[in-house]
Amino acid sequence: MTHHVNHVILIGTILQTWSYGNDRGVRLQMRRPAFFPVRSDGPSDLVNVILPEAVTRGQSVQEGEELHVTGFVRNADRETPLASIAKDVKLPEELKKVKVKQIVTEVVAVEWQIFPAEKK
Repeated sequence: MTHHVNHVILIGTILQTWSYGNDRGVRLQMRRPAFFPVRSDGPSDLVNVILPEAVTRGQSVQEGEELHVTGFVRNADRETPLASIAKDVKLPEELKKVKVKQIVTEVVAVEWQIFPAEKK
């Protein structure tokens, strides 16, 4: 029998938030470790984090806040409007609302803590 470990710890800055049912979604920006190769498009990595039942509980999150998360990775099926995938492409009106099935990799938070944005 093989045992698999699926446990992640993340710390990052909130770039974007949305609601998905009773869950709150967060786009998190994390600085890469110094020993990792630098990306061509910037020093940060991005990940989507799901805060389960956060909408139901009235949990609000704001851009710029720091989020500390303990959770696990999962793949989820999503129906996404074509217009949100092809952002810089001019689509005919009949194609804008066509939904495309996507498999999205995300982190589901088991525990999280939010810290206020740093004042500049």
